[in-house]
Amino acid sequence: MISPKEEFLELMIEDCKGNGFSALTSKIMGILYLDPNEISLEELAKRTGYSLSAISTEIKFVERMGLIKRLKKPKTKKVFFYMEKDFTAMSVQYMRKKYQLMLKTKDTLPKIIDGYKIHKLDSKEQKELDIIKNYQKQILRFEKMFRTLMGLFEKLRIIK
Repeated sequence: MISPKEEFLELMIEDCKGNGFSALTSKIMGILYLDPNEISLEELAKRTGYSLSAISTEIKFVERMGLIKRLKKPKTKKVFFYMEKDFTAMSVQYMRKKYQLMLKTKDTLPKIIDGYKIHKLDSKEQKELDIIKNYQKQILRFEKMFRTLMGLFEKLRIIK
């Protein structure tokens, strides 16, 4: 019979995999989320059964996304990792990072579109331009949806 802890860990792993994370990254995130304390790289390797190198590679990816934090403790050279337990705050933080990237894209697209317009386009270039213009429209729609969603979160006092 599976323990409630193991059942929750499996649920977290499946949720993460459903969001596009690898099996190993999902396992790391599940372990970090469930543990109330920070965990060393060595302990993560032990709990997952993977090498330090494999764990380190996967952690860098999740760390860049802002989903986990790297910590150093005084008087030790070990590196520790911690995952926020407030799922809503963590999700909003991730969305804000995506939003910042989207704003940069939104600001860059007009220059790229203008670059296509400086000469007569052949049919392939026209199709490329049409694809880029469509992408720009999608980005603008996403920005509007994001602002609406963040406004709802703020109204519900889910975020500060």
